[in-house]
Amino acid sequence: MRLALPCVLLAMSGFAPAIAQPNLDTVVHPRAAAALQHETIVDPGTGRAYELLLSQPQEPAPAAGYPVIFLFDGNRTAPAALAWLKKNDLADRVLVVGLGYPDTVAFNIPRRFEDLTPTPVAKRPGSGQAAAFLDFVEQRIKPHIARRYPLDPNRTALYGHSLGGLTALYDLAHHPDRFSAYFAASPALWWDDSVVVPQLQQAARSERCASGPSRTVVITVGRKEQPLNTDEKIDAARAAKLARRGMVDNAEHAAGILAGCAAFDVHYQVLADADHGAALDGGLFYSLTQWLGDDRAAERRP
Repeated sequence: MRLALPCVLLAMSGFAPAIAQPNLDTVVHPRAAAALQHETIVDPGTGRAYELLLSQPQEPAPAAGYPVIFLFDGNRTAPAALAWLKKNDLADRVLVVGLGYPDTVAFNIPRRFEDLTPTPVAKRPGSGQAAAFLDFVEQRIKPHIARRYPLDPNRTALYGHSLGGLTALYDLAHHPDRFSAYFAASPALWWDDSVVVPQLQQAARSERCASGPSRTVVITVGRKEQPLNTDEKIDAARAAKLARRGMVDNAEHAAGILAGCAAFDVHYQVLADADHGAALDGGLFYSLTQWLGDDRAAERRP
């Protein structure tokens, strides 16, 4: 496992994570957002509609097919991913698939608490539907995309932030062969008394860890998501909430658990100066850098 010291500054390809929380009513990366194709798809099991946000590579697919990244909270994350790919001259060689919601600018909070939580919690009616949503992605959305674009089956990634990061790790624990890479930014491992953590422990002890194909796992978290000393200036109530959630401790613990599986190539990074909001882009860009590093190097060669 590649551990980074908590105060290492993250800076990648000209993208440094903004410190402010993202504005829920603002289109982030507007040029990239405008370049995405939108398509509605309905889950036949629930009748609920989802918005797919698709990039449109202009170059023919590689012989093995396009590498593809699927992103939870796609209305917000797909434009960010496409902006990074454009910055690194990879937008025509990698496919972006945002898993979003109709009539949504950035986040649909009620829907994400339904789709991105693995277990129901009483104070969040409708929560706990992550397994069904992940099955829908696997059985309906992925084949739908594969009928339109040739995809490289060995280069498929799943990205999620916060509850999305929790759900990405939940999918890894139960279905590690669905994707070749799992990216969890600021995973909300505190959900339902940390119910997913023992599931990760079980997955790391499975027989697959000794013989299964390699999977890339990237876990990131913002340094400011958990107060680490009493000198930090922060509202007392917020400090108590952050302490209860233990975002940094939980992320490091999960990375350590998964590093015990030989089949998981685990990268763990603390993003200096990033709070929970800033860790969305910071974690995404760090994950893309780890995943596509060889592609970026090839692009730079004469």
